[in-house]
Amino acid sequence: MIIRSKDKVQVIGKNKSVWVLDTNALTVTHNTVDTEPTVTAFRSEYIKYHLHYSAEHRKNRLRKLVNNGEILGYLTELDKAVENAMERQVEKWKADDKEYQQSLAVGDVAKAEGLENMMRLCAKEAVYADLVYV
Repeated sequence: MIIRSKDKVQVIGKNKSVWVLDTNALTVTHNTVDTEPTVTAFRSEYIKYHLHYSAEHRKNRLRKLVNNGEILGYLTELDKAVENAMERQVEKWKADDKEYQQSLAVGDVAKAEGLENMMRLCAKEAVYADLVYV
């Protein structure tokens, strides 16, 4: 789905929307007067899930964010918030996990890394479940 802002601007002789959100390509395009558009692409799965859910269930909210020129900041902050939440959760689990602590104590780096990777996957699932439907 492509959502275009109501505000228009002349870009190299053409009338274009100032902000354009493409929920399939995961891009936000910002058009300014007589310059090339600035395209910001998001790569994370949680932005993809969030945008697809919002396009289906909260279309008016997305339109408002695009029309107000807030969509890029919103998605950037969401991206950072998810990364920070996952990192905080992994650090908590590492501090509390006895098997992880023991593997570090005996120098079994491979086991510690394996456990940390598992924790990251679990944190990803937990955080996605909380944030997809924001």
